[in-house]
Amino acid sequence: MRVYGAVMRLALQEAMQYRVESGIWFLWDVVPPIAMAFLWLTAYQEQSTVAGYDLSEMLLYTIGVMVLRTMITSHIEWGMDYEIRQGVLSTNLVKPVDMWAFWFIGESAWKVMRALWLTPVLIGCLIWLGPTIGTVALSFDRLPVLLVSVILAYVVCFLMKLCLGFVGFWTNDIVGTTTLYEVTANILGGVIVPLALLPDQLRVLAAFLPIQAVYSIPLSLLLSKDTGGGPLVGLATQLGWIVGLWLLALVLWRAGLRRYESVGG
Repeated sequence: MRVYGAVMRLALQEAMQYRVESGIWFLWDVVPPIAMAFLWLTAYQEQSTVAGYDLSEMLLYTIGVMVLRTMITSHIEWGMDYEIRQGVLSTNLVKPVDMWAFWFIGESAWKVMRALWLTPVLIGCLIWLGPTIGTVALSFDRLPVLLVSVILAYVVCFLMKLCLGFVGFWTNDIVGTTTLYEVTANILGGVIVPLALLPDQLRVLAAFLPIQAVYSIPLSLLLSKDTGGGPLVGLATQLGWIVGLWLLALVLWRAGLRRYESVGG
């Protein structure tokens, strides 16, 4: 455990050193949801509800997206791709730490920096939109389930990005793969709009993708808008994706290492 504690301290130092990079990623996560808040404030001038969401619920959903994008969305695939292409992975593999744990702890350290950036922005949004979102009837007895769901969402996202990073074993550039992921996540993950606003065919497709376990399920629990069986079914869905993605990542990792060692001699 002392080794992993040292890894966390080093990762925190790195996150604080690269404040500009952290700020850029932070803006990438918070600006789109804030822009969507302006859109909803305009859209609801002509109607009281959209797909079962009133204005207060939609704004709270949008703030929730901002928080989740900032605090649970992993970006480890870029560092992994660099390590693979530059051969840095060879050095890391001989360190007395598990590589998956190394990446997980490093990403968690960056989230500490993100939390520092997020706090004043979140306070500002709550002051700005508070009079409206304050009318949402939240079910506080769901808070423990919601917290568990957010933790599971973080793990799901980490494992998805782990699989994306492993694509670097077979290609010199993961930009195409990550772009496809971002487009899919924004449309079918409930990032831009709740899944209830999508056409029926896209909602069915989204139900079979792990990305909905990252954003849509926790936000549905927050607003008590369960789809398909209640909160426990949502948690079970997230756990199922964790198992499936872990197995997929394990297969890609082992196959990728064989290729990496072969190419690297």
